[in-house]
Amino acid sequence: MKKIITIAVIFSVILGAVGAQEQAQEPDFYTQQFDSQNTFAGKLGVVRNAGVEGDTGAEFYAHALDALIREYSNIRGAAETGAAEDMAQILAVKLGEAQYAAAGPNLWRIVEIFSNSPARAEALAALGKAQAADFLPHVIQLLSDYNLEPGEDPLVREQVAYGAIIALEEYKDTSGYLPVFFVTTGWYSARLKDKAREALPKIMDNPTEPLLSVIKSSSYNYAVKYGALQTLEASEVTAQQKSQGAVTSLTEVWRTSTNTVSQRSILANTRKFALSMIRRYGTEDTNVYPLLERSYREGIDEEEQIAAIAALSALATDDSARRLSSFLNDMNTRLARGSLTKEDERMVRVIIPALGNTGRPLARNALRAVLQADWTGAVQRLAQDALKKIQ
Repeated sequence: MKKIITIAVIFSVILGAVGAQEQAQEPDFYTQQFDSQNTFAGKLGVVRNAGVEGDTGAEFYAHALDALIREYSNIRGAAETGAAEDMAQILAVKLGEAQYAAAGPNLWRIVEIFSNSPARAEALAALGKAQAADFLPHVIQLLSDYNLEPGEDPLVREQVAYGAIIALEEYKDTSGYLPVFFVTTGWYSARLKDKAREALPKIMDNPTEPLLSVIKSSSYNYAVKYGALQTLEASEVTAQQKSQGAVTSLTEVWRTSTNTVSQRSILANTRKFALSMIRRYGTEDTNVYPLLERSYREGIDEEEQIAAIAALSALATDDSARRLSSFLNDMNTRLARGSLTKEDERMVRVIIPALGNTGRPLARNALRAVLQADWTGAVQRLAQDALKKIQ
């Protein structure tokens, strides 16, 4: 009887061990199926089934990618090549979703050896999602190289660049900020530029330092510098940091001169944009006043002059009131000499309210001079209204 019981126990243990072994091997079902296929079309079918049924782990996808990379150079025929490319794309997506950093080397190999741009883009995106840190410099270098020129096939480069942007967005490393920023000022389509703009705040909360470095550098053209200022204004940095960027940009632009009409237009637009930022955000940097006066006296058009006047008025300091008074006194002098132009008549109607809005007592003399001069009744009423605003 004891023997029967002992045998039964042993048999039960054996069955249990076999069952446990089969259960332990069950997750390897897809690996076995994958390895048993002789073609990449067959292997692709296994990968797709695994993705649909969703009951396998990242290790299977890593195994499949390892086999794909190892055998890729021996693939022949359009059907097999197409199957391999499709499989690479699926595997990259799955490994990215699983955040499987150990697959980093093989994901980068997809970027290096495959010609299929969607597969390469997904591999780049997967590197970022997996936080494969060793390959961050590779992604940055690739996007930096693409930013320089569209190459022979701009569409392919743009598709791959899209994956690089997603990767750098996922890495969230500050070193990736400028390469993505340069996409917004580069040769790419509006769609990709918009994607880059969306990614920038996710990469870096406070981009003041890198953007100021672009604005100050002689390595970048006027359009790129203008783009840097616009990006800073659109960011979530403080008003003080935006103001710092505006003053820096205005300083740099007034140091620059060009005879090219298109370039002069970019410089003028940059100045106007900087002036509007100074008006909105203010500044305590006293170096700004000569720049504002220069935009008034040497600006490209009335729009720039008016923007300079508005910025001075918004600052509402003795310095700004002093300069606005100087502008108004010039108008009084021209009126007395009979040399006033129609443009001057329009401008005086802008200067007087701006001077009154500063609220500074030292503005009174210039405004009172208007009342003593031979200005029209409308201009004199503007001066009277302005004086009422000064306590």
